[in-house]
Amino acid sequence: MSIFHLAIPSHDLSLSKAFYTQVFEAKIGREYPHYVVFNFYGHQLVCHLAPEDVSKELKMYPRHFGRIFEKKEDFDALYERAKKVQTPFFEESFERFPGKTGWHYSFFLVDPSNNLIEIKHYVNEVDIFS
Repeated sequence: MSIFHLAIPSHDLSLSKAFYTQVFEAKIGREYPHYVVFNFYGHQLVCHLAPEDVSKELKMYPRHFGRIFEKKEDFDALYERAKKVQTPFFEESFERFPGKTGWHYSFFLVDPSNNLIEIKHYVNEVDIFS
């Protein structure tokens, strides 16, 4: 497997560390005064201290990232964990395109620096890239 790398802005690295370790159970790798590296489901997520790049306005498009779960139970478990630790939601769990190509479940979380994270589960795996 190739490992995906994503870098996002953070206005406060301490808050970012707490968020990604509590909500996603991400492990912290390297840590410096200006950035933190996380193991985010086997991929490299880096939060860079960049308060000037943190969006004040919350909007889904054009920028968000996330995770697609193969199993609905894993999707549901993360949803429940996010609720339990009182994670801010941009959008609660919903169903998109029921019975059609692309049918999936989704919800959006908001990290402390207003980065939106979309969590998905596709009913039919073949629809992920179709």
